[in-house]
Amino acid sequence: MANKIQCDIHGERAATYVCSHLVTNTFGLGFNCDEPTNDEPFPNAWCNDCEIIRSAHGAWNEESEKLTKISLLCSGCYQRTRIRNTCPAVTLNDLKNLRWKCGSCEEWHIGPCLDFGYTAPKYWPREPGPHDFLSDNFCSVNQSHFFARGIIHLPIIGTNETLRWGVWGSLSRENFTKLQETDDDPKRVDLPPMFSWLSSKIAEYPDTLLIKMYTHVQPVGTRPIFELQDTDHPLSQEYHRGITPERVKEIMLKRLPAQN
Repeated sequence: MANKIQCDIHGERAATYVCSHLVTNTFGLGFNCDEPTNDEPFPNAWCNDCEIIRSAHGAWNEESEKLTKISLLCSGCYQRTRIRNTCPAVTLNDLKNLRWKCGSCEEWHIGPCLDFGYTAPKYWPREPGPHDFLSDNFCSVNQSHFFARGIIHLPIIGTNETLRWGVWGSLSRENFTKLQETDDDPKRVDLPPMFSWLSSKIAEYPDTLLIKMYTHVQPVGTRPIFELQDTDHPLSQEYHRGITPERVKEIMLKRLPAQN
C-alpha cells in the first residue's frame, strides 16, 4: 500500500511526489509522468522544464536528479495539480474574444462565461402549495423535502479557474434546519459535511438527479460548495479529473445562443 500523509485540505491521502515547480498554485507548466497503474495510480510527476532535463539525460538518473527538486503532495493535491498544469489543445485564452449576452443583467460581455445556475430545484412544483417555500438559498416542498443552493466547481484543465454550476442539493430535515439557523453565524463553517443528493438536472449531461455528494458549508454570505462522489458519471469525471476549455466553449455556445 502507498504511504499515507495528512493533508490540511484532503485529510489522510496517499503520498505522491512531484517536482517543486508544481507544488505552488501554478498552472500551464505541463504535467509529465509515467502511465498510472493499479499498483501506482499516482506516479512521480514533473513540469515541462524538468522534462527538458530528463530528456537531455535520457532518463531520471543520478545526474539529472541533481538538477531538480522533488516535493511531497497528497494524492488529492496531486490530482488538482495535474488538472491545473496539463496543457490542452484549446485554452481559455482562445475564448477571450467570445461575446455573449447575460440572461440576468442583459448586458453584453466578452470572454468566457464560467457561471451557470438554477433558481429552483428540479422538484419545485409548477403550482406551489401553501406549505411550499423557495428563497435564493433554501427550499422546502410540502414540509417534507428540503434543499439548499450551492456550487459545483469543475476545475478547468490547464488553468487556475473553475466552471461553476449553481445547483440545488437535498438535505435531511435536521441538516436543513441547522443550515438555516446558522445562516448569519460565523461558526457555521464548523458544521461537518452534510450528505446530499444533487437535485438539479443539468441538460449538458446524462441525468444528474440523485448523484451522491456532500455539502460543505462556507463562511457567512457565501453558498455551500458541493463535493461529488467519484463515479463514472461524466459530471463526476469532470469534477475529479477536470473539464477541458473546449468543453467549456461547447457549453457556452449552447447556453448563450445570442452571440454575435
